[in-house]
Amino acid sequence: MIKQALARVRVTMKKQIDKHQKEMIYKINYMMFLNSRNIMILRSSKKLDDKMLEFFKILIKIEHAYRLKLLSTMKIHSKFVSNLLRLDSKNTLKEQRNELFDFIVIEDEDE
Repeated sequence: MIKQALARVRVTMKKQIDKHQKEMIYKINYMMFLNSRNIMILRSSKKLDDKMLEFFKILIKIEHAYRLKLLSTMKIHSKFVSNLLRLDSKNTLKEQRNELFDFIVIEDEDE
């Protein structure tokens, strides 16, 4: 009886967590920006540091994570979950591209 209750709770909790989880699926050889949140960087202030590191190439997908080709000077593990990665602007989807305008018109006057 207790095992059944625990199994029910586990299913309910998973369903609630999955409502807010959105797994991004990236392809191999995509160039990705890496979030610097969990990476120790030798800067005087984390606040002034870049939020996203340089872009790196995806080598393989491992379950819910991706292995990136990092620089040889980076002494960290090369496996990262998808929420720490962002697409390089060259890999954006057709629907995500913004058109560039030469000027902005406000109240019939050029800016």
